[in-house]
Amino acid sequence: MRPPLVPRLAATGAVVVAVALLGACPLPQPLPGVGNIDAGLPITPPRVVTSTARPAEALTGYGPPAACAGGARFEVDADVIDETIDELVEVRWFVDYDPANQRLSQPLQVEVLLPPPDPKQYLRQPRPFPFLPSDFDLPASRLHVVEMAVSNGFLPLGQSVPDGGLPNREPAPGYEVQVFRWTFQELAGGGCGP
Repeated sequence: MRPPLVPRLAATGAVVVAVALLGACPLPQPLPGVGNIDAGLPITPPRVVTSTARPAEALTGYGPPAACAGGARFEVDADVIDETIDELVEVRWFVDYDPANQRLSQPLQVEVLLPPPDPKQYLRQPRPFPFLPSDFDLPASRLHVVEMAVSNGFLPLGQSVPDGGLPNREPAPGYEVQVFRWTFQELAGGGCGP
């Protein structure tokens, strides 16, 4: 025997109403402009243009001092793009960065890139970083990592950073830092530079 029609319709109606209410339940939405000085639009930080990186190889071999008069020498370089054209961009270069080592966490070259004179130009070209691997090979040759850190809002050089932070590479609150790396290793058949 089937249940009476009225209770079945009431049960079906309750399910339909519950589904409709759940479907109409508003989800929290971000409010434009809240917590952002740019009216809710994301601010793209400056970044390294990877296609312009020189040397272009993931691992660059360099010859031993005996094969390269004065040691191998490289001009490490990459362009930076920043879509916010009216701000300063800072570039900091490190070799074998180690946040636990005060000497290795110091930038070896710092440059502030001014806004471009042409407001339609997003590309900025920092000075190349001169890298002589033999300057860092003592007591013996080893793998080296050259890092280019870019930001429009670093914490000031030498300022203390929160636990787990990166000295001289830490962004100020609300900013980001992008790091691009080159790797160099002494190889018997390695070159002496560009």
